[in-house]
Amino acid sequence: MFRKTLFAIVLLSLALAIVAVPAFAQGGGDPVKGKAAWDANNCKSCHGANGEGKFAGPRAGDGKTAADWIKQARTPRQNMPTFDEKHISDADITDMWAYMQTLTKPASFTATTYTAQANDMPGKVLFNQKRCVACHGADPSGFVKSRFTDKGRTVAAADLIKQLRTPAAKMPMFSTTQVSDAEAGQIADYYRSLQPAVVPAVAAAPVAAPAAPATLPQSGGQATTLPFVLLAVGLVVLGIGVGTLALKRN
Repeated sequence: MFRKTLFAIVLLSLALAIVAVPAFAQGGGDPVKGKAAWDANNCKSCHGANGEGKFAGPRAGDGKTAADWIKQARTPRQNMPTFDEKHISDADITDMWAYMQTLTKPASFTATTYTAQANDMPGKVLFNQKRCVACHGADPSGFVKSRFTDKGRTVAAADLIKQLRTPAAKMPMFSTTQVSDAEAGQIADYYRSLQPAVVPAVAAAPVAAPAAPATLPQSGGQATTLPFVLLAVGLVVLGIGVGTLALKRN
């Protein structure tokens, strides 16, 4: 009985190994976690919700290895910005790779592009060509409002250059070959055009001081009239007394 149980355990272990080794060789990864990471890290903004491609090429069923994905994220070719480990871990990239390999590669792909209009500012054209539109949307006025206007700041080229080279939060890094400082300045000009005009505050008219009264009140208020009242009463009493005495004599 013991030998049969041991033999069954060995067979089960071998079966698991046969399943696990190819997965390990391909890079492993959890497709379920990969879908969540794909959505959370905005990869869908450039590559499509299901990896079908959008502004950048499709990743669904691309046949690459997890190592290829990690290399591209860390040292990207062409226009893809750099994602370092503070933005996304190797494990998350591997999970996303595993998820994408469960999807079917699209038969064809045409990237989303922007056709410049006659009245477009150079910065608006660059905003679309450099794929800023993928994350910030076709109308970035809301982004400009929340990041600059609501904080009482006017967009400056230095702000954009700093964010491109040493980005905060989840934004990847853009090199000078991808977006030059001069191009960043033109994009800043476009952003600034979306901010409402700053209306200088109108100084309030000075309030005129109230006119001084013709006569100023005496110190102490009504208490200063009491001696005059007493004097008047005394004179009346005196007058009545004098009159009474004169009547008696007559």
